[in-house]
Amino acid sequence: MQIKIESERRRGLRIIDEIPDIALCRIQGHNGIGKTNAIKLLSLCAGGTPFRGDAASWASFKSQLLSARIEVSGLRDGEILEWDLVPAQWPDNPGEPLGDLLGTVRINGRNANMADIHELFRVYHIVAAETPQNVLASRVLEAQKDIQGWDAQRQLRVNALDERLADIRALITQLSPEKIATETLAAKETRQRAFVLTDKRETANERMTLLQRARQVSDHLIEVRGQGPEMDAKLEDLKNQLEVIDRQKEELNTKIAEASARQHQDAEAERKFVNAQKYLDRHDIAARNARTALDMLAASAEVDPHRDVIDAAIQEASATLTRLTELLPQVHAAPLVLEVLDDLVRRLSEAENENLADATLLEGDGDSAAWTVSSLREALFTEREMLGQRTPSADAARLSEEIDRTRSRLYSLAQARETLTEFEGAETALHRAQERLRQAAEGLPEQTARTLDDLMAARNELDQEAATVQTRHARLTHTRELLGGGLDEKTLSAELAQLCKQLAVKVSRIHSQAANEANKFEDIVRAETQAVQQAERAQQALERREAEIEQIILQLRTTEELRWVRETADIAEVTSMDLEQKAAMLCRIVDQLDRARNKLHLIDKAVSGTGTALSKLQIGLQTATGQDDEEPPYDPAVRHWLGREVRRWFEDDLVRRALFDGGTDIRLDPRDMSVCWISKDGEEERRPLTGFSSGQQVLAYTQAQIAKIDVEELPAANRLIALDEFGSFLDWKNMSSLVHLLKIRKHGISKDQVVVILPLEADRQDQREGNLIVDGQMRSLEARGYFAEELST
Repeated sequence: MQIKIESERRRGLRIIDEIPDIALCRIQGHNGIGKTNAIKLLSLCAGGTPFRGDAASWASFKSQLLSARIEVSGLRDGEILEWDLVPAQWPDNPGEPLGDLLGTVRINGRNANMADIHELFRVYHIVAAETPQNVLASRVLEAQKDIQGWDAQRQLRVNALDERLADIRALITQLSPEKIATETLAAKETRQRAFVLTDKRETANERMTLLQRARQVSDHLIEVRGQGPEMDAKLEDLKNQLEVIDRQKEELNTKIAEASARQHQDAEAERKFVNAQKYLDRHDIAARNARTALDMLAASAEVDPHRDVIDAAIQEASATLTRLTELLPQVHAAPLVLEVLDDLVRRLSEAENENLADATLLEGDGDSAAWTVSSLREALFTEREMLGQRTPSADAARLSEEIDRTRSRLYSLAQARETLTEFEGAETALHRAQERLRQAAEGLPEQTARTLDDLMAARNELDQEAATVQTRHARLTHTRELLGGGLDEKTLSAELAQLCKQLAVKVSRIHSQAANEANKFEDIVRAETQAVQQAERAQQALERREAEIEQIILQLRTTEELRWVRETADIAEVTSMDLEQKAAMLCRIVDQLDRARNKLHLIDKAVSGTGTALSKLQIGLQTATGQDDEEPPYDPAVRHWLGREVRRWFEDDLVRRALFDGGTDIRLDPRDMSVCWISKDGEEERRPLTGFSSGQQVLAYTQAQIAKIDVEELPAANRLIALDEFGSFLDWKNMSSLVHLLKIRKHGISKDQVVVILPLEADRQDQREGNLIVDGQMRSLEARGYFAEELST
């Protein structure tokens, strides 16, 4: 193949301009003329990375090369390859293939890409200096530089990744999902405790109701037995007095009727008088009934049956009911206030334990002193003790009972006021009836009228006396009805016996048992109230936590930035999970994030340690001094890596035959930089790396490298194989052997072009016959600095 290179470059960079179409070509010229640079440039065009691991040379090369145009013709099928290179757009990383950044590529005048070039044309650059020791040292140096290049941005990358992982972790851990199971269990336990205490309170309440009824029946029985007979006697006496008054009134009514019938001269006047008397009798009965009802209601309401007294009592009861109703929410809130005070006192006590007793919490405003941790705790503790002594649950029960009693009395007062109005109407009608009778009596004779006036005056006195007795009878009757709950001694005794049997309590111990169980009942009610409030707060807190967790899960399921979390954690089935399962899933994600962060920092530490170990190893390979006895943590890993590299480098049969006479199990001992292997005879042999630097070994290594090229599975249609720097390592005998090998190989592979690059010494003679450089070569040297010809022995 014919290769032409046109390049524009800055001073300092030189590249030869032609490699002729000679199958076995020798290029010999002055040092620095650009022979090796031409091969490296062709390697770039074929997709290689000839400057890999040598950033300084790469930076110098691409900065001094301004542009280049390469043409390769005379290929197997007559193709013509062309490159127009643009070094300004090449990357700074020498290990990165250029790809489309190389420039414009054409095949037979048509634009192409690097994949097409790879099938048609490849370049192999074999350098004689690549002895085993140099190859290993260069590979270690290359790995070290890769790590150093990564390490330059390591902290920024590690910090960015760690911050991203930390942000996701903080997003989840702010909810403390690991506490959800405990909180759920606590909420369940508080609900269960509230249920148990409610059942206990209901059972105790039923027993307290029976005890209170037993105590009430016992009290009624005592009242009935002590006061009942006396009150019954008084009622009987008042009843007899009323009957006497009624008989006296009947006698007066008869006398009035007889006097009127005997002495009346005017039949019409007689008729009016009789009617007026009947009218008076009716209203007298109505007034007496109204008086009885009023007296009963007034006694029930515990007031005198007067309007001003009843109105004042209604106003007072209304005010009392309003005050009690306003107190009720405060009494019911007492258990919650107690719990808040307990929590505050506990936290302030913890602050005192941390030597913060004198720290100011609230500044004074001039009229009041500042509140310190200690003074505020003492004030809250005192308030808590006072509130605790009020037995909030008992207060609430008593307050409810007092409200009921006040409402009942208010109702009785309202009825008494209505009945008073009815009574006042009945009295007014009675007065009108009395006036009508008086006017009817004026038509009677004078003597008869005087007699009737005396009889009516006597009747009025009896009416007043009857009203007084009737009031006393009504009040005493009401009192008697209240005595014993309206039951007689026999009924009360039977009920009390039944209650004592049901309660399993002796009659003599009813009052003491009721008092003891009342105290216990107050404790049960208080405990139940607190438990119910705690259960409600726990449930509300759990519902808030569930809403917060749902929000986090929604972000994990929908936010594009968190897609990688969804790919590592299975949250597809989250909709069918309960709260504890969701929390457990979030905990697993947090664990994965923690493991990722730990792994990130371990990798960061490993990379840093590996870089240091590689640096020590590279120095050891260059100086062949081996490793120190001291073994830092990452030295074993680097030695194992180097051992694998040695195995891979020497794993080819051709290389093993060339360098180790077909030996096997080749390995490197980094302690003394020696290579060990098992010979054909089964014996272990050892040789220092420096022992592979002779010309014979270079020749053997080169033969192995060419053989590896020949056994490629997918070879390119056209290959350029450049053997470089061999003049410094091969004497005439070994060079003759190499030429003989290449000529034999030429007959089997017709489209490979092999170029052997040799240096030119000013006074060097050709060792074949002692001939000097011929005139043609001299002219080419003078014109281009090098000459090219067919390789021969």
